[in-house]
Parts: sequence; C-alpha cells; structure tokens
Amino acid sequence: MSIISGSRYNLPGEVRTHSHRHGHIILPLTGYFYISWNGQEYWLTPEQIGFVPPEVLHSYSCPGEALTLNIPSEMIKASDLVYLTENCVRAVDGHLAPLIALIRQEAADPSVGSDSLRYLFYFLYDKLVAGRESRSLRYMEENYASDLTIRELAAMENYNVSYYIEWFRKTVGCLPSEYLRRVRIGKAKEILATTKYRIIDVAMQVGYGNSSSFTRAFRESEGMTPYQYRKKEREAGKTAGDAPDLSVSVERSENL
Repeated sequence: MSIISGSRYNLPGEVRTHSHRHGHIILPLTGYFYISWNGQEYWLTPEQIGFVPPEVLHSYSCPGEALTLNIPSEMIKASDLVYLTENCVRAVDGHLAPLIALIRQEAADPSVGSDSLRYLFYFLYDKLVAGRESRSLRYMEENYASDLTIRELAAMENYNVSYYIEWFRKTVGCLPSEYLRRVRIGKAKEILATTKYRIIDVAMQVGYGNSSSFTRAFRESEGMTPYQYRKKEREAGKTAGDAPDLSVSVERSENL
C-alpha cells in the first residue's frame, strides 16, 4: 500500500536541488517557500499551496517554515499530471482553507497514522483536479483497457491526426502511445499491489494482449518486472504494518 509521508522545512539562507520519484504538495506555514523548476520560480506564501511533479529536478529554499506531503507517483493519475503541472500554484480559498488546516494539523501530529494523510490527500486531490478539461486524456484514463486509435482521440479534440500528435506532444510532453502506457502501468501497479490476480490477468485488465508485452512495458517503465514490483509492495506493506511511516521521433501510426 502506498504511504504518504510529511516533512517539515526551515532552510534560511540555503538553496538545495534534487529530484525524486515522488511528487510534492507544498504547504507553507510561515514566511514563504521558494521553489524553482522547469525554468519557473515561485515564492509560495501560507495563503497558497504548490505542486511539484515526480522526477522533476527542482531547487528550493524555505526562510520560514513549510510542510510538504510526499506523494508516491502511483497516486497521481497520468491523465491529471498535465493539468496539475500547469496549475502548480493554487490559492487557499474558502473551499480549500478548512481542508488545508486539517492536513497541517494531522501531519504535525506524530500519533496520526499514514491512512489519515492518504484519505485527506485524496480529498484534496479531487479538489485540485476538478477543473481538468481534456476529452481525449479523460477518455484514455477511463478506457485504457480498450483498443484505442489516434484517429478517434484526435476527433475528440476536433483535430486532424497530424496536428493532434504535435499538440499532444507539446502539451503533455510525450506521444499518445507513451501516455497510454503510463495510464496502463499506473493501473497495473494498483492491481498488483492490492490483489492476487495472475500476471496474465493483470495484463488483460489493463489492455495488454499477453504477459510478454505487458512485462516488457512494465520493466521499461518501472525498471523491474510486475512480479518483482508485487513482491516489493508486499514487503513494504509488511514493514509499514509493523512501523507506519509518520515522518513529517513522432509516430504516425494510428494504433496505440
């Protein structure tokens, strides 16, 4: 089971740079939190929250105090990643303020279990992606197990195939086929971690016709086989159960 951990920051006069497989939700508490990534700089105040995608090199500093939630990549839907990245700074308005206050309180309490943070994160997540608008991305998320074609996806956006491929690559940062693979692998990780289905059954559920193609795609994405991933997640679940972590070339083919 995926675990959300929290970290507190207070780094006056110091700038650090790193990247990691998890994403960040940044919640400034006092002063401001400086973050720089993808050529942009942000100075977040306690009236704002920020999002940093997984595996993105970023620099940060915190002259005041801040809390970050470390979000495992599999808890961020591939279909939402573009929208969250484009809207990476949000105002803590009247709708978000009570929820943010509760998250801050729960994350600061060492007696609170990781399940509590996970449920609060999903509640926050739904609010952050409520304005997402892209018919083809949403369709891929909902129909990842189907045989999809670029032609039908392009039609959803009212684009021809050539323009849709270029638009998709510039907007999302990858080709439609790669995006679909991310969605499928993300769902496969969830099934592997929470069920006992055979590998071939998981492959079929997420849109792969055989276990060989599924295993190849999974290894390319995660650096391990589906079996190795399931074993790792089970071992991590046992460890977490004993001691919960409370630390605060453009393709032209129409087939996907």
